[in-house]
Amino acid sequence: MKAAISCLLLATTLLLIPLAAEPAEIEGRYKVIGKVPKKQSLDVVQFDEYLNFTCPHCNNFRKAALPIKKKYGKRIKVNYIPILFRNQSDAPLRLFFIGQSMGRTEEIKNLIFDAAFQAGVNIYDPAVVNYLARSSGLGDKYAKEVNAAWVTRKVAEAQQRAAEDGVRVTPSVVLQRALLTAPGTGMQAYVGNLDHLIGQLLRK
Repeated sequence: MKAAISCLLLATTLLLIPLAAEPAEIEGRYKVIGKVPKKQSLDVVQFDEYLNFTCPHCNNFRKAALPIKKKYGKRIKVNYIPILFRNQSDAPLRLFFIGQSMGRTEEIKNLIFDAAFQAGVNIYDPAVVNYLARSSGLGDKYAKEVNAAWVTRKVAEAQQRAAEDGVRVTPSVVLQRALLTAPGTGMQAYVGNLDHLIGQLLRK
């Protein structure tokens, strides 16, 4: 409940954060955090999606964003970056990164979200995450790798990337390490803005 409130407060705060308009040729709502590509200059757009597994807006976004992910297919390179709110255990992130290393990114991402929002369980409880790992066939791998240095490094790198990119809310999407976007006027408008931005970045 606290995580959901934190997420909602963060999303509300976003309304107070000015998003730059047209610092280059690209039209839309975003904040510049890197070198903005020229219009229609890319074959593939890097799509870094920051999420929190108990953020209701992130849960909504994973469904709302499906049409644009399907529309652009391999022309966007999606990279999920799960981050934590204050006092949250990193157990679900560890399971996510282990699943990712096994080529099961989407499956494990959805498993964790569904556990939180459909089953209503505490995904920050290590015992719950152990159960999720076992139920997905990753029990042995998770038990062996959960505290491995590479997993700890991935968790830390996700938090560091969020800080470097100035991510203050979830979900946030950074396009091409340059355009920071986040919902502020509703999910449908947010997805429409992302569609508009990606369409301008890609070569015709």
